Amino acid sequence: METFKPLSLSIKELFGDVKSLYKIPTYQRPYKWEDEQVEKLWQDMWEAFENGEKNYFLGSIITALPREKSSYHDVVDGQQRLTTLMILFCAFRNTYPKINGNGSDEDLNNVDITVLENSIFYNRKSERLKLFTHEQHRSDFESLIIHNKENIDAKKKPFKKDIKNDEEPKFKFINTYLIFKEKIKNISEQEAGDFLNYIFNQVILIRIDCSTREFAIKLFQILNDRGMDLTSADLIKSYLLEKILKKYAGEEDADKELRDEKEKQFMADWRYCEQTIKDLEGTSLNDMFIIYEYMLLASNPKLSLVDELQEKFKDGDANEIIADFKKFINIYKNEI
Repeated sequence: METFKPLSLSIKELFGDVKSLYKIPTYQRPYKWEDEQVEKLWQDMWEAFENGEKNYFLGSIITALPREKSSYHDVVDGQQRLTTLMILFCAFRNTYPKINGNGSDEDLNNVDITVLENSIFYNRKSERLKLFTHEQHRSDFESLIIHNKENIDAKKKPFKKDIKNDEEPKFKFINTYLIFKEKIKNISEQEAGDFLNYIFNQVILIRIDCSTREFAIKLFQILNDRGMDLTSADLIKSYLLEKILKKYAGEEDADKELRDEKEKQFMADWRYCEQTIKDLEGTSLNDMFIIYEYMLLASNPKLSLVDELQEKFKDGDANEIIADFKKFINIYKNEI
């Protein structure tokens, strides 16, 4: 098949197809959107709707096509938007349970509660979802947002310090939901129904389906090479993950098991590094990579941080590299 294939899809097509199943891989960052991003998404779509614009473009996402024994696309880029859209669907569902209920069954553009539910669930009986969020925080997302087991509508807006706590994305889930809930409550059910129809039918994005995760990560690096919404550490991580996928690229079951094991080991070490650095006041992961870069080079760098480290890492093993970085961080921590 083609190495990659870009598809222009409406939100309805993105989530409505039975093959449209998505999973956030473990190496992705947790959900990070705060007030500014959530407010902007709503405002941009609302203005496009009010102004009668034919379409609103939501950008592009990158996915790797499902591997053997899986039906889910790996979301390499776009998880923040997909997660936010899923929260928005649940806010509409909970606020107006009979939304667009008077629409004609023959109107294919009408988005009623059934269409909403089918965009959230792949199988309602088994409660299998269209989007599996980050594994570490999946239970919070499903309990709070999907199944509303904690009566989220009765919760208060989280404190800023909780929203900014990247280790606990559940506060961001709650915050995003409550922002959407308030906005939906402030418009009539008729307006909400019309706006929901607009979102599903007129809001579009480009989904770039890649044949392998290796190529998807490479494409992600290329498209984000200018640092759009990414740190140097993000690009270094994706580069090292790409090395793991290349090194253990076989299709035998044993190859796949080893690849998954190496990826999990890498992510455990990476998360350890992230957490250890968070405990060092005033130091970021980027800062630590800069210090590490100077240690490796023993001279002033001639290239950007990402390019310089990629050059140093090109012949190395990704798991050994992150293990060495972890050791370096521990030494640094004990000496300050």
